[in-house]
Amino acid sequence: MYKPGPGGVTGGVGGLAVTGAGLSWWISLAVALVIAGTLIVLFARRRRRLAREDGN
Repeated sequence: MYKPGPGGVTGGVGGLAVTGAGLSWWISLAVALVIAGTLIVLFARRRRRLAREDGN
């Protein structure tokens, strides 16, 4: 459960330490978001390219 630290630190590394969240969890979340964003961009480009080719 969240417990505010001394001085109400809620952001940055202090916030991670206060909430007890593991750094590996945040790293895996960031990797998953990067992969998801890359796939979205690639599929959008492919869809646009296929739509352009079908129009010709």
